[in-house]
Amino acid sequence: MTAPPDLDTLVGEMALESKVAQLGTVRIGSLLEDSAFSPALAREVIPHGVGRVTRIGRESGLPPRALAAAIADLQSFLRTETPHGIPAFVREESLCGYAGRKGATVPQAIGIASSWDPTLAREVASAVGDQLRAVGCQLTLSPVADLGVEPRWGRIEETFGEDPALAATMTQHVVDGLADANVDATLKHFVGHGRPAGGRNRARPTASLNEMRDADLVPFRAGIDAGAASVMAAYNTVDGVPCHANERLLTDLVREQWGFRGTVVSDGRGIEMLADDYEVASTRREAGVRALTAGVDVELPETECFGDRLVAAVRDGDVDESLVDRALRRHLRQKVEAGLFTDDSPEPASATDAFETDAVRRLTRRAARRSQVLLDNDGTLPVSADATVALVGPNADAPRNLLGNYSYAGAENADGGVDIVTPRAALRDRVAAVKYAPGCGVRATAEDDIDAAVTVAREADVVVACIGGQSGIDVERDSPGTAGEALDRAELGLPGRQTELVRRVAATGTPVVAVLVSGRPLAVPEVVDRAAATIAAWLPGHEGGAAIADVILGTDPGGRLPVSVPRTVGQLPVEYRQDSVSRGEYVFTPGGPLFPFGHGQSYADFEYESLTVSTSALAPESPITASVGVQNIADRKGTEVVQLYARHRGGHTVRPTRELVGFARVDLDADERATVSFELSAATLGAHDADGRFVLEPGRVELAVGRSVTDLRTRESIEVTGETTVLRRRSPLADASVAFP
Repeated sequence: MTAPPDLDTLVGEMALESKVAQLGTVRIGSLLEDSAFSPALAREVIPHGVGRVTRIGRESGLPPRALAAAIADLQSFLRTETPHGIPAFVREESLCGYAGRKGATVPQAIGIASSWDPTLAREVASAVGDQLRAVGCQLTLSPVADLGVEPRWGRIEETFGEDPALAATMTQHVVDGLADANVDATLKHFVGHGRPAGGRNRARPTASLNEMRDADLVPFRAGIDAGAASVMAAYNTVDGVPCHANERLLTDLVREQWGFRGTVVSDGRGIEMLADDYEVASTRREAGVRALTAGVDVELPETECFGDRLVAAVRDGDVDESLVDRALRRHLRQKVEAGLFTDDSPEPASATDAFETDAVRRLTRRAARRSQVLLDNDGTLPVSADATVALVGPNADAPRNLLGNYSYAGAENADGGVDIVTPRAALRDRVAAVKYAPGCGVRATAEDDIDAAVTVAREADVVVACIGGQSGIDVERDSPGTAGEALDRAELGLPGRQTELVRRVAATGTPVVAVLVSGRPLAVPEVVDRAAATIAAWLPGHEGGAAIADVILGTDPGGRLPVSVPRTVGQLPVEYRQDSVSRGEYVFTPGGPLFPFGHGQSYADFEYESLTVSTSALAPESPITASVGVQNIADRKGTEVVQLYARHRGGHTVRPTRELVGFARVDLDADERATVSFELSAATLGAHDADGRFVLEPGRVELAVGRSVTDLRTRESIEVTGETTVLRRRSPLADASVAFP
């Protein structure tokens, strides 16, 4: 173990080639031969060292112990056979678990957001971080801090939903959880990626930078404040300038205004796109100069526009070497702070200890259970263990379809080496009888046999229809997925013959429980109308089948929607954070969503008392407390998510009709009561004005508490007094506390 270097001394000693090498990346595959690290290849590929090594799990396909051995050999080579002995950052994806073989696949981010349980988000991130760290990763490309406001966009599953306060809270806790495991987080994609025009991946956002200050930028600021060490630039443009060349974003905003000290990294091919797609640069060399000047410090996932091109640009006087030094210092400082110069390499012998443990399985199952949302229920749920269940649908016994797009199986279309529990496997051990007939595939195929599903439906007490989609990535190879990166849709119904399947099994008269296994919110009013109960299971991970069975058999999931679910694609945008003028009805279709933001039912019933506030006036320097009593009036345990919304009247800029400003997830026994209190500050109720200042303007604020943004049970108003006040920091959510008598 050695002491960290003095950065001034180190930078002063480095040749230009070694400096630029630290701003570049190589894929692990270029350094492996016969599934082991190759010093000979390394001497050829990275003679001056390298900043980062990427896709170590996905591209190598190695199990943990073999991969940890390769990474240990790689780091030893860098320390002993490169000019300055600088270790590399080693990274892998982890949006729904470590994306390598044997990695636990946890619920995709939209499911974690549906739990409305920040502590759970942190626990899951920490467990994922332990697996990353075990194979030698000190850094990961997670979490996605984009708002998911466009359900046609394939990557909405990677987000924490449409609300900036909820997404900011989840982002913060994931950053904290990764830090618990000594793994650096990378916030992506900065900014506007989650609201692409037409739902097309990489398209321009449907909002200006100023409009995004109180929305899309909020989770990024929260992640940076939590200590995220890297930010990834987005593919899209903002106000006409590509993010990878946008100095206003990458330097003026994130560094000078927010004080960010970490590294800004490119998205895959993001710098190349400046020349190849956007054509704002005439060559890839010029693209590299533009990106470096704007504030991009490291190129991912491989060196194409930096490297030799950047060395030549410096020597030809196209860019000053001081800009290389600026990026280099940022990256080296991050390496020092992450402990790369003092930490030992991974221990291959113990690498498997973090994988396939009972504790990880229990956590993954609990997360999958708490992330489900009971959307509708006429009393058919819960199902009795004595029942005969007809299990139908393409996702009833399809292990891959339970997983998010950046799982090893989802991204690589290959077996991830993890035992995946399907709904069929879970239910057949827990109910009297299971009669299985899938009926159809996610996509229509010649093997579809809906008649067989109808037959088992007639013979059962209840039908469980596991329907939805399949997640994947369609960037580097064709994917069979219906959602995920580069898998955008122009409509939002069930693909294939699944709607017909539900229609026909429901026509038998046997009650149908529809379980939506999908990465995006689906517009399925016909399914909801025909089903006796509907569950949004999202992409629950490798314990998803067991968790779905838990909910069907009576465990209250407690999840609530982090997105608004549309009735039809023609309603978009349907996100709840709109002003009153932007709302309205259609001639043949209701204007409201099929299910609103925050919606979710429970197996218990809850009663709200009147909301009280500690004072009727809010001064900028004096917070207030809003409190409400909640009681479980059922004869069984249940979970309630108490949601606090604000409506600000007055001021010079138009605000959304409602804004989430606080929430608390509360588990209550039968007849149990709790008091939920929210401490509201000026920073929670502020917004940016037309000049980009974060301010609190005087006016009247209605506070409302309820079960969703449309199911509000009690209200109280307060006055914001004084003059317009410029605020220093944003606090997306009020501090919540729960007290039991």
